[in-house]
Amino acid sequence: MATTKNEYDRLLVEAAHRVLLEVARLLYDYRDGIVLVGGSVPGLLFDQDVSEHIGTIDVDVALDQNTIQEVGYRSIMQLLSKRGYIQGDQPFIFYRTLQVDDQEITVEVDFLAGEYGGTSKKHRTQIVQDMHPRKARACDLAFLNPIQITIEGTLPEGGKDRASIQVASIVPFLIMKVQALNSRLKEKDAYDIYYCLTNFPNGMDALVEAFRTFPDHPLIYEGLAILSEKFSASDSVGPVFVTNFLDENDPETRAQIQRDAYERVQYLLNSLLA
Repeated sequence: MATTKNEYDRLLVEAAHRVLLEVARLLYDYRDGIVLVGGSVPGLLFDQDVSEHIGTIDVDVALDQNTIQEVGYRSIMQLLSKRGYIQGDQPFIFYRTLQVDDQEITVEVDFLAGEYGGTSKKHRTQIVQDMHPRKARACDLAFLNPIQITIEGTLPEGGKDRASIQVASIVPFLIMKVQALNSRLKEKDAYDIYYCLTNFPNGMDALVEAFRTFPDHPLIYEGLAILSEKFSASDSVGPVFVTNFLDENDPETRAQIQRDAYERVQYLLNSLLA
């Protein structure tokens, strides 16, 4: 598992983008029930000419078990298998191997789902056709007000192409990232949160407004409580993970970044919960 930005090699990020493009093209018939989540979201939501996001080396796709029911010409599983996606030991993980600049790279694709509706609480996966996406905390929010994005790039087998896909908006993305930070030790989660708070168009007040206008849901308040805990001080795990991921070694610069991360989170929380 990559722990710093230096492990996000250009070819690995490019490989993940190619797989993302292919998945969007493959599953187009089911597009209304599919939302992109995970580390590729900031690079699609924000202007990369202003501040470039590090990207991602895997792909996370949310399937709406309450929307995707009928099988089209081919099921999701059939579409993936026909294109060379190999199911892992975990039923919700698939792998796609491709060549980028003569280097063989395998990209992991995780299929996630919400917790509300579908299978009972004792099950850790949902049933969507012949797929078993993993239940992810707060993933239900991703299906509320997603943003339609057109992505461009090169397909794994070559050829430039474009595709449209629904992408989680800023509020579900952040709340899902907070839940991820709470459930695993992955520095990239904290970095993604900080990147969004730093680069959201028109600043922190616009981000506050995005939260205020998003449909009210208990999962949001649960996520904000976790965010408060993980960023409770400049030396809490959230800010420290940010500087660890950025691989910043200068003590003064680390302190500045950690302080900024803490203050931005506190501004958001105070604006929403005060």
